[in-house]
Amino acid sequence: MDVDSSTQLNESTKNSNASLNKCENDISASGKRGSNSSNLSSTSERSLTSKGDGSSKLFQDRRRLRKHEGGEGDGYNKEWMDIERKKIQAYEYLCHVEEAKEWIERCIDEKINSKEFEEQLRRGIVLAKLAKIIQPGVVKKIFDAEKLQYRHSDNINYLFTVMRNINFPEIFIFELTDLYDKKNIPKVIYCLHALSHFLQVTGFLHPAVKDLVGKLEFSEEQLNIVQENFEENGLQLPQFSNVEAALQKEIGNTLTEEEKRNIYYTENSERIIKAQSIVRGYLARKKFKEEYGELLENKGNIIKIQAATRGFLQRKKFNDRKKYLKDNEATVIKLQAMARGKRARKEYLKKKNYYDENIDKIIKLQSYFRRAIAMKYYNELKNGNISAEALHNYLAMAGGNSLDYDYESEMEFLREIAIRKIRENLELEREVNTLDVKIELLVKNQISLQEIVHSSKKKKKNAQNTETVESIFSNKTPDKESRRKYKLYQNLFYLVQTNQKYLAKLMIRLNSIGSSQIKTIENTVMSLYGYAQNNREEYLLLNLIKRTIEYEVEDINDINDFWRVNPIFIKLVLHYCRGAKERQYIRDLLQPLVKSVISCEGLELESDPIAIYKTLIRDEEYKTGQPSKRKYDVTAKEALTDEETKKMYIIHLQKLKEITTKFLDAIIASLPNMPYSIRCIAMELSSHFMEKWPNNQNDVTKILGNLIYYRYINPAICAPEAFDVIESVIDQTQRKNLAEISKLLHNISVNKPFADDNPWLQPLNEYISIAGNKFASFFTKVACVETAEAHFQIDEFDDLTKTSNPVIFISPKEIIEVHSCILEHIEDIEINENDPLRIILKDLGDPVTTETSEKEITLTLVNRFADVNDDGTNEKKHLLRKTKNMVIDILRIQNGKNILDILQKPSTDVEEKEFQELLDQKIINEELLEKKKEEERRELEKNSNLNDKSNPNSPHNSNNSINKSSGNVTKSSASISKSSGNVTKSSASISKSSGNITKSSNSISKSQNELEAKENGIGKSQYLSISLHQLKESTFADYKKMAAENLEELEGYHEIKKEDNYQTLLNIIGKEIKNKNIQREKKIAEIKKLKQTIENLKQKEDYLLSQKDTYNNYIDMCRNQLSNSKKPNKKPTIFSRQYYYLKKLEKEGKVPKFGSYQYTAEQLYKRGVLVSIEGISQKMYSAIKFTISSDEVGVFNIVAKTIASKIFEPIEIVITLDELLQAKYDEIQILSISDDTAKVNVNLLLHLINKKFYV
Repeated sequence: MDVDSSTQLNESTKNSNASLNKCENDISASGKRGSNSSNLSSTSERSLTSKGDGSSKLFQDRRRLRKHEGGEGDGYNKEWMDIERKKIQAYEYLCHVEEAKEWIERCIDEKINSKEFEEQLRRGIVLAKLAKIIQPGVVKKIFDAEKLQYRHSDNINYLFTVMRNINFPEIFIFELTDLYDKKNIPKVIYCLHALSHFLQVTGFLHPAVKDLVGKLEFSEEQLNIVQENFEENGLQLPQFSNVEAALQKEIGNTLTEEEKRNIYYTENSERIIKAQSIVRGYLARKKFKEEYGELLENKGNIIKIQAATRGFLQRKKFNDRKKYLKDNEATVIKLQAMARGKRARKEYLKKKNYYDENIDKIIKLQSYFRRAIAMKYYNELKNGNISAEALHNYLAMAGGNSLDYDYESEMEFLREIAIRKIRENLELEREVNTLDVKIELLVKNQISLQEIVHSSKKKKKNAQNTETVESIFSNKTPDKESRRKYKLYQNLFYLVQTNQKYLAKLMIRLNSIGSSQIKTIENTVMSLYGYAQNNREEYLLLNLIKRTIEYEVEDINDINDFWRVNPIFIKLVLHYCRGAKERQYIRDLLQPLVKSVISCEGLELESDPIAIYKTLIRDEEYKTGQPSKRKYDVTAKEALTDEETKKMYIIHLQKLKEITTKFLDAIIASLPNMPYSIRCIAMELSSHFMEKWPNNQNDVTKILGNLIYYRYINPAICAPEAFDVIESVIDQTQRKNLAEISKLLHNISVNKPFADDNPWLQPLNEYISIAGNKFASFFTKVACVETAEAHFQIDEFDDLTKTSNPVIFISPKEIIEVHSCILEHIEDIEINENDPLRIILKDLGDPVTTETSEKEITLTLVNRFADVNDDGTNEKKHLLRKTKNMVIDILRIQNGKNILDILQKPSTDVEEKEFQELLDQKIINEELLEKKKEEERRELEKNSNLNDKSNPNSPHNSNNSINKSSGNVTKSSASISKSSGNVTKSSASISKSSGNITKSSNSISKSQNELEAKENGIGKSQYLSISLHQLKESTFADYKKMAAENLEELEGYHEIKKEDNYQTLLNIIGKEIKNKNIQREKKIAEIKKLKQTIENLKQKEDYLLSQKDTYNNYIDMCRNQLSNSKKPNKKPTIFSRQYYYLKKLEKEGKVPKFGSYQYTAEQLYKRGVLVSIEGISQKMYSAIKFTISSDEVGVFNIVAKTIASKIFEPIEIVITLDELLQAKYDEIQILSISDDTAKVNVNLLLHLINKKFYV
């Protein structure tokens, strides 16, 4: 045996002796012999309590054993000692049972149920597992049936076999019947204790059982049960305290002397080794002192001699080496170089091999580093405050793809075409409106002809147009002023309908001052938007609500103020939600739920204990006919002391919770069916509140809950018959039940628990918290929906592409009231004097007070400002786009802290080269784009004939002869604008040189000038950027200089400013990068929409051209009918002046096709046709002849000359029937002709022409 084994043996022996001494000193407990009960394990539940050392509890629900100082009463108990001895005996036995169980658990690594410990011992399963741990080969199969069977004895026999195989003393081994038949369970426990110590001593398993005596607590009942079992069965408790000593004694009898020595050495090996090391150390020090003692005495001198010798030798060696290297200096340098090279190559190869071996790790580290940088840049991009470095990085990753630029250029190109087409269509519309007026004048002239035929001679002389006065809202009114006002009202209501800021500001103002006019405006709004019965009207009404929300949220300083104000948009929503679609959704959602509530007989959801208590009293008295013994006037707490009341109260709350859950689940499940309108309003409300209070998500969700549930759904729950949810009338109890459900749902919608004002619903607060989270998630989903523009597919060109104008149904009284209200509060609505609203109101003047009719009329809405006017921002937008692209190009090439830093940084040759390469690529892309544009332009011109049709300067095709199928022209809008082809009232004169009426405000010329101005504007906008070919001659520094100049010009636009180093522009570019895919999809959709718009404009153009041709043909037809309707001319009276005049014409062969008549100025003056001739007295009128002839339909030649003396040179002018009718329409009573030489009465001249040429 080696020293280590001996030391271990000695130590083990020492520990064993110490344990033995401890056991001998313990107090042994004696007891009577008896048998263990079958319920012993179930009564041995215990808990390990903490001793003074603070150890944690292992077992619970047991108390420590304590002495009882006395018995019952104050008397002395003589049997006290015996009772306490028995209790100690029972306590120690239960501790030993737990010790055995805990040891087996540690050995087999399984937990054993204390209640089943005895039964598991009897089944032998845990014993077999223990045997398998000690000697695995012995145990073949463990029988593990739950019910005790005789085969379980095999499991116990496995342990017997193992104990005998390891030479466990037979004296400790129990009999099979001791365990299986429960004859002596304490002996089994004693055997397990001895076995644990044996296995520890022999080295099979360690440590042995733990000492738990004094660490456990058991109840008095458990101790008494153990005592009774011992006494009844005559069992005697083994001496557990002497088990180690007894085991040592038995082991000593069976072991040989050599085995005993081995055990001793094993236990004391460490002590033996320690003793041996001490001895060896002593001997080594003694030997060293004997050998080197003399040297140690002269240690100092020896050291000095050694140091001198070493110094001499070292200096000699150094000098020799130095001389050698000096002699071979060249060779040394070469060798050093070779050595350094080899070392460098070695280090390089070592580093390379290291990298090759760890390539995966290196790549991973690099990816982590790149990820950190990318995350930093991404967070900047996400937060909307991106740096130039991050943008440079993103642009480097994105490469030079010009796809998005192509989309933007294509959008600009298509938009330009659409705008041009719109303007051309507007010119066509003006021409058609002018023709429409001409047609109406010709039709009215035909009516006048019929009056002339049936009138008397006296009436013919004083023929004047006497027309009945009609309402200005009749589109058949003949006078120009009424038509003008009618047209202005059409313009006003179109502007108010489509530009929602006016109505929004007006209603907010009226609501804030509490004006009674708000009701009128609210009612008119629904008429103005046609109760949202089509997509256009619904889209516009949603925009009105959106604009109202925007303004009202701006006025709120604190989010909690929302609950204290009465916002006008809520009223609009309530009006809107009464529509058919919204009511249908409410009906489909709530009808089955409400019917289930009202059809449930006997259902009561009353939560007030007092009301429940009194109801029970009334029911009791009604059924029994006897007064109730209960006290009638009680408090709520007193009512709940009544068991029946308390039971009903609980049932009511449970039922209320159950029904409310059904309502809540149905509402949440109905999300896909919810109308888009209410979801769109919720989206706008959420976005505006979150924009102003981004950190108040919970408050915003409550506001959404208030809108969606309380304002929209809740009213239909409380009053289902009013919303067509049900058709029948509900009684008071049913309405009360619905009110209770509504109240609970409302608190859930705002996640607000019941407070002291509803104490009897407070038990539902926990349910409100859980359900409130579900409802909040639902409200958030409701507000997630696409924009109104995307949903309705409506854009700015929508109205311009339709062939018919929108109409509304409104009474004249409402029109005047809206006009008056806007006029009264115009300062609160719009302060800009040049705003379209103010322009229209100025033209309208004061409201007409005579229009009081409440009968609805159809008012066609006309866009007076339909032309696409630039507000000065188009040029800025174009400049911003160009500058943005320039900055992107610069950031692709050069990096820096910010834009200003990059623009001021000098450029290198490498950057100049990269710039030229970038320009080359951009030129290629630009050429491809221009080619694509040209192909698309040719395709559009081929389909739409953009260059050949609708030219404002082209002559009217008045000679076309297209037969009109119906013979009538449908005039959807007989009104005409003030500037459309009017004859100027104040200075209308017939030009001597041209013979045409001068039109000082010709709309076509004006529109043409505007069109040219717009085109010039477009040209200027395109001139903002130098061509790419010109840039080829510039340097990168020049390019940056141009970008800097553009940025200076953009200062102030979109908050772009130099003070923040143009950070706003970087944020704009970053936002576009972040939303690149979304923007690309939007651009593709917008391009598709623009192409469809151009196609729709083409269809509208075709329609207008067709209408124009039809109107022209109808006018020609009317003129021809006027000429053909004339009866055969009666021959003039023989020898009259007309007789000789016609004879002369016949002789000369100059008889006009439609007749010719000659009058003296005197005759025309007497008839009232001629008013005056400048510079000629009335006495000379008889010497002046006027000849009126017509050789072309509707065209009249008037020649004035003197008979004898030459008072003036002959004057010839040409005047058309259209011009005379227009002058009459413009209320021109006296018309000056030939540069104010003569003045005629328009009405009487028309009367004369009609009489002579058309009657």
